[in-house]
Amino acid sequence: MKKKLLIFDLDGTIADTIYSIRDGVNMAMDKYGMPRKSYEDIRVAIGNGARLLVKRCMPEDRRNDDALAEAVFADYDRFYGQTFANIDGCYEGMSEAMHALHARGYRLAVLSNKQDAYVKKIIGLLFADGIISLAAGQTELPTKPDPTVPLMIAESLGVSAEDCAFIGDSEVDVLTAKNAGMTAVACSWGYRPREALAGADVVLERPSQLVGIFE
Repeated sequence: MKKKLLIFDLDGTIADTIYSIRDGVNMAMDKYGMPRKSYEDIRVAIGNGARLLVKRCMPEDRRNDDALAEAVFADYDRFYGQTFANIDGCYEGMSEAMHALHARGYRLAVLSNKQDAYVKKIIGLLFADGIISLAAGQTELPTKPDPTVPLMIAESLGVSAEDCAFIGDSEVDVLTAKNAGMTAVACSWGYRPREALAGADVVLERPSQLVGIFE
């Protein structure tokens, strides 16, 4: 296929970031005397933004206390500032694929439901050479799968929705692409089972395949 702009999810698509998230979550859990979470707990809980992540990690009998949930989130957000860089790098072959696509003339962007400040910091660490045209995360604007922000990214880079592909590892990313009128490319190496990716236009098994599907 031929596109002009490729928008990537971050967690579970470009890199495995769960350890960094788990470490920040557990610092917050410790502060409030709540049970610590495992890698698997975080894998199941992520995907819909940091606030919902925190609520899902709290004990069920305390999740409905909105004031408490907001306090735990505020502490997690602060603690994550200490742990966000606990990442080993991109998935094998992902950096090489993205550099190859950039060299072919594709614009590259990143959209995550992670907090915006940390998306920008992580992308700055992983791609210090500036091949990413725009990186965005959770702000006051609607989160994925709402199409508002992906369409804003496309407009800001001068590309129509039909000339974009959205690449991610979850059902949220597939739905985001569909809602925005973009091609949905799903990554089976991420955090969701393959059956969750139903509805994607293409499902890839490894990052190197990105080079093969985009001309």
